[in-house]
Amino acid sequence: MKKYILISKILVILVLFSCEKEQTKAVEETKKGNTIKLSKSILSNLKISKVEEVNAEEALTVVGEITFDEDNIVRVFPIVSGNVDRVNVSLGDYVKRGQVLAEITSTDINQFQVDYKVAKSTFTVAENNYKRVKELHKTNFASDKELAEAESDYFNKKSEYEGKKKLLKLYGAKENTNDSKFYVTAPNNGYIVERTINEGTQIRTDNNQNMFIISDLKSVWVWANVHESEISKVNVGDKVSVTTISYPDKNYIGEIKKIGSVLEEDSRVVKVRIDLENPNEKLKPKMFATVAISPKSSSKFIGVPKAAVFIEQGKNWIVKEVANNTFQKFEVITGKGKNSTHVEILEGVEVGDVIISEGALAVATSINNQ
Repeated sequence: MKKYILISKILVILVLFSCEKEQTKAVEETKKGNTIKLSKSILSNLKISKVEEVNAEEALTVVGEITFDEDNIVRVFPIVSGNVDRVNVSLGDYVKRGQVLAEITSTDINQFQVDYKVAKSTFTVAENNYKRVKELHKTNFASDKELAEAESDYFNKKSEYEGKKKLLKLYGAKENTNDSKFYVTAPNNGYIVERTINEGTQIRTDNNQNMFIISDLKSVWVWANVHESEISKVNVGDKVSVTTISYPDKNYIGEIKKIGSVLEEDSRVVKVRIDLENPNEKLKPKMFATVAISPKSSSKFIGVPKAAVFIEQGKNWIVKEVANNTFQKFEVITGKGKNSTHVEILEGVEVGDVIISEGALAVATSINNQ
């Protein structure tokens, strides 16, 4: 009986020892010299990165405002004086070329119509007289002088009549009435993005205020405000990423086309113009924008995240992968290049090396304690 009890105890001890050994293996880290092999569970708590070339300067973030593409808009100005009788379109309406936008009763048009009728009437008289004198000249009842005078008068009256007719056509007025109506028409296809007149508005040709602005909004401009202290970082051709409050997850990519030559006295900023494609026409004039400018001339360096570098005994170190899940400490020489996230490495790593970018110091401590 005692023999069986003893055997049972031995078996229990062996089972317990086996379980303990298995548990130890589950979390074991194989340590050899200056390297350490990390389990997947430990790696999941670290951040691993690759060494890469990074820009020495970070993107400059400024604010701006979306405006019309001035190369792609049409401003409709009054070319006659008068009173607005009717406005046929509203803000945001899509219009086609030649569509009537507004009707204006104008004394200018009335005068053009009167002048046209007078010119037409005198031309008809001159034309009939010329025909009559030609017939008389054939039968020697009219002299050469009379024929020449009738011919000259005919061509003068014809020229005057055609001029009045073209003028009437230019202003879009009707020939056979004195309705005094001027019809404002759309010169291009697009959206009414600005309207400054209503029914009853008095129009004067010496007023430089446009009546309508038409744009298709397929492209827009962004005027960004760059502070005086940062203007040296910005150059024509720099790539730009633009976001708006309305579409925060949408990045619009463009580039700087123009840098203003005037510093605004109150705000101490220089206006910088960015051209953007707007295929879905989501960007609207007057929207505020956040503009990230990436310097085109920014230098690059081989860099690692700042948290990847730690100091031991006055020297800089990183932890680099040398085999599958196996890491080793390496001394590195840092340079002067840096930005907000990375530090330059002159010696000790190459582009493409895999390093521990967060948690390197803890892994280095484990290596030191082997």
